[in-house]
Amino acid sequence: MNRQFSVYLDLVRFSAAIAVFISHVPAFAGGWLWQISGFGHEAVVIFFVLSGFVISYVVFDRKENAQKYTISRLSRIYSVAIPAIIITAVLYYVGQSLNPEAFYSLGEEKPNPLFTLFSALTFTNQSWVATPIFSNLPYWSLGYEVLYYIFFGVLVYTKGKSRIALLALITLVMGLSILLYLPIWLAGVFCFKKLNAYSLTLHQSLSIFILSVVGIALFSTDNAQDLINGFSQSIIGPGFYQLLLEPSEKFASDYILAIFVTAHIFSSYHLTKKSNFFAISQKAEQLIKEASSHTFSLYLYHMPMLYFISAVFPYSSNPIMSIVFCWIIVPTLIFMISNITEKRKGLYTVFFNNLLAKHFKLS
Repeated sequence: MNRQFSVYLDLVRFSAAIAVFISHVPAFAGGWLWQISGFGHEAVVIFFVLSGFVISYVVFDRKENAQKYTISRLSRIYSVAIPAIIITAVLYYVGQSLNPEAFYSLGEEKPNPLFTLFSALTFTNQSWVATPIFSNLPYWSLGYEVLYYIFFGVLVYTKGKSRIALLALITLVMGLSILLYLPIWLAGVFCFKKLNAYSLTLHQSLSIFILSVVGIALFSTDNAQDLINGFSQSIIGPGFYQLLLEPSEKFASDYILAIFVTAHIFSSYHLTKKSNFFAISQKAEQLIKEASSHTFSLYLYHMPMLYFISAVFPYSSNPIMSIVFCWIIVPTLIFMISNITEKRKGLYTVFFNNLLAKHFKLS
């Protein structure tokens, strides 16, 4: 993976996290800057394709074995997921005690703490039945992502009857909604495997790149999505859609969006290979890499903080404080917290390495 391409992917990943953040903030800050919001769901589709691509890179290019793959995934996920669960639970219950009305949009039914924590830690929060993790609504995607890691690990590192049995088991755990989005994640795998299968000219690369940008922009609009999903529902029938969890109801339009995201990654690789398409200063590269290293934290920490801010500084009575805290203080706090969580996943690596070495032996 060449340097320009790596930095560009970091920029895409961080931009997707920013899109998710921006899509949520206006609801807590009196609608301020709502004009630039609304692309959070589409950003998650980008995350899924990127995830499949990056995981393929570390498995096939870096030649990770089963143990290294398992330790890396566990460390990466839990280094942010565990702090996120703690932050979410604390801010949820403290916020509820201060201002219950701030959490009205979550519904009147109170979550079962033990079951919620169990589903969060095991990432079964979207398996067949959706289990919201208190006020951390973006956590839903981890219930998809982690099961895809397991599915891919089984696919790559097992053989014969064991592979068939384990794939059947993980598919059963997934449920219909998660299984429907597996092709989107696998699109990233397909993209990586085909990177060097074709030799594109600079003109061809640029044409595909421009087409992908237009496609992503077009199929991120409500009109295009409503048209595609409405047509899909008329063909399949509303009964099928009633079986799906809320995040998966846009699967038809998301499939098309994923095609353009895949084409974007593919063309970006060939553009950076054939030209100085993304030639920037070393300082700019360092800035992008630094920002992207906080991506997971920004994605997973912001929502519980926003709910808490709405409880402490409701926009109706504290509009200035609400806007300042939501748009400035929250991301600043996240970047600070990330330095002692996401950036210190090495501690988790040591823990899981010792755990697996003591109790398991993976080939």
